[in-house]
Amino acid sequence: MIIEQSIPKFSEWIFPSILSWLLAVALLVGVAFVFSVVICLMRHGRGAYKPFILAGKRAFANLVSFSIARTWAIARLTIMESIRSRVIYVLLLFLAILLFAGWYLDSRNENPARLYLTFVLSTTTILVMLLALFLSSFSLPTDIKNKTIYAVVTKPVRGSELVFGRIVGVSLIGTVILLLMGIASYAFVISELQHTHTITEKADLTPVVLSSDSNEDDPKRVVMRGRTRVTNGHKHEVEIHADGTIDVEVVNGHNHAITVEKFDTHTRYNVGIARGTLQARVPIYGKLGFRDGDGNDTNKGINVGHEWEYRSYIGGRTSETTASEESAIFQFNDLHEGLFPRSVDTFAQGLPIEMTLGVFRTVKANIEKPVYASLSVRNPKTGLTVEVMTFGTEESMTKSLIIPWNISGTPQVIQRKGRIDGNYYATPDDQTVLVQRNDPVLNARRQFDLFKDFVADGQIELWLKCIDRHQYIGVAQADLYIRADEASVEINFLKGFYAIWMRMIIVTAFGVLFSTFLSGPIAMISTVGVMISGFSKGFLITIGIGTILGGGPFESLFRLMTQQNMVTDLPAENYSTTFIKTADFIYERLFLYPIGQAIPPLSDYGIYDLALVSGFNIPAEWLLNHSIMTFAYAIPIFIVAYLILSNRELAK
Repeated sequence: MIIEQSIPKFSEWIFPSILSWLLAVALLVGVAFVFSVVICLMRHGRGAYKPFILAGKRAFANLVSFSIARTWAIARLTIMESIRSRVIYVLLLFLAILLFAGWYLDSRNENPARLYLTFVLSTTTILVMLLALFLSSFSLPTDIKNKTIYAVVTKPVRGSELVFGRIVGVSLIGTVILLLMGIASYAFVISELQHTHTITEKADLTPVVLSSDSNEDDPKRVVMRGRTRVTNGHKHEVEIHADGTIDVEVVNGHNHAITVEKFDTHTRYNVGIARGTLQARVPIYGKLGFRDGDGNDTNKGINVGHEWEYRSYIGGRTSETTASEESAIFQFNDLHEGLFPRSVDTFAQGLPIEMTLGVFRTVKANIEKPVYASLSVRNPKTGLTVEVMTFGTEESMTKSLIIPWNISGTPQVIQRKGRIDGNYYATPDDQTVLVQRNDPVLNARRQFDLFKDFVADGQIELWLKCIDRHQYIGVAQADLYIRADEASVEINFLKGFYAIWMRMIIVTAFGVLFSTFLSGPIAMISTVGVMISGFSKGFLITIGIGTILGGGPFESLFRLMTQQNMVTDLPAENYSTTFIKTADFIYERLFLYPIGQAIPPLSDYGIYDLALVSGFNIPAEWLLNHSIMTFAYAIPIFIVAYLILSNRELAK
């Protein structure tokens, strides 16, 4: 899973976020105060302070003393109006799409789980967002146009209750529709992924002849080998061992359990349903650092010229005899044996590692041949290092490896040189390293225990190196992780749909806000504009701080008219250059940057979809961060919508 910007921990995120939110709200209140004063002065002249104070008191009283019963009445009215608007057709349309989707989605895909999950998530998101958009944008304008709003405003209903009731009503109807879509989506994905295969002893399995160097008494000796029949466009290699255990090849991210029933005349093999198609892996990420060719610690590896700088690269050896010092170093913290109980099948053989690496070839040679890398473990305190394994990898290939609990290998003592963030990571001085390297007892050892010898104060380092000459392997911090135990797939599916719900709340709030002073179609277009801007929030902020290549809009227009390249410097400082830069600064810093900060970051919610379709557990910390962020946007929007509606003459 690619995580270009990791979500910070809640403890690190909450206090700066609260401060930024308070500053934004203070700015909003200040702008509203100035705007209100100007309006009062225009309407009442010198005596504006009296109506201004009275309006402020009335707005505050209405805002803090609204009735839950009256709010629920408005919400219920909104729900009834939505039902009369045939919102149930959205659910029926979704079910119809699911019925026909199985015909067109290719079950022979290399990763069918990702295909089906991407389909249901994208379809659900589009339909639910459209539903929230239409209901929230047209609710109030339709009532005003049909004059049904008179029956409401003539009752003792406060403006805050009217606005909040609309938001709650639209949110509830959207929540029910989303819940039903989620149930239907899960049933669809499960039904499409579940399948079985057929295998018979006579037609599909072949006895393995015992070779001269094989041990007949070995319980793991392969006695029969074959493959299953084709189902969903694939089949699985099968090996039957002397002790009766059966290994089934993993294909398209899954395999099957096979049980054996023996009869007098034949043996029947029962292939179970697919397992492992849906996953909720719990990754433990480490901190990534690099070691350059001189053996010094660095924060980044080599840049091979890719425009996308998500990964840094480490090079292979430069000759047949000289090993490269370049390494990618992953340091993991807070590890203890209780996290990996050996009674669980996942950890029975060792510590599970998964990685998805990049590959950059400077010598093509045989492009079907993988690029080889090595993986070593290192004690951060003593510097003790042992190479665990070598393996081949390709671009974006996910590798699942196991570091055994008992490691065999030749020990080395490696001192890390240089500093990262001002701190050494390893042995304090070279003299200690020299003594350890000359220790005859250590040099004679070939067996090591993973936790006893390499984990110090909960820390361990995994060193990744490229072996092949003139080839490069790219890594990012999220590319390699230790796999903890599996989380619940069903709960993870629910978390993914909760992310859709949070986006729906923001869209609903903005739709109701714009509907308080705009007509239905214009309110809908304005909400769509906010949605588009929310998905481009990072780009807007980049323009706002003036770091984008080619400058701001005025400079870009000047370059376009004069046909200048984006990387060409503007003419020497003169009046035109000064005017262009000043205009861009005013537009970017005083207009675009505040708007970019105020727009909700809808693109941030996309990480939930990425985690779900990639088979990763969605951490509760993500949900907590984004839930607070969602309501931090919804609450000020509700207040602004109320203030606008309270100053609008509805009966005119």
